[in-house]
Amino acid sequence: MKSITVAQLSERADTPLIDVRERSEFATGHVPGAVNLPMSEIGDLLHELPDGAFDVICQLGGRSARVVEALEARGYDVTNVEGGTAEWIAEGREIEIPAS
Repeated sequence: MKSITVAQLSERADTPLIDVRERSEFATGHVPGAVNLPMSEIGDLLHELPDGAFDVICQLGGRSARVVEALEARGYDVTNVEGGTAEWIAEGREIEIPAS
């Protein structure tokens, strides 16, 4: 399984980012530009996945790793973000909070 650190993620400009946390978690703050496709719903949302390579993030890296393994088995070019959103925030990086 391919993986990157949050530092490497911050340097990627043109790679789509899928956040697989639940909608309530995503709403509390996420990496800017991330698209929320919750792990619990992703089987029904495969048509919304980007064409080409993309990254997957969750809170700590466990859920995203499981999603990456499943998507790789289906032929997707996908990379896990180690440490997840928690590490992104811990490093003091900017987050987006959707308007309620």
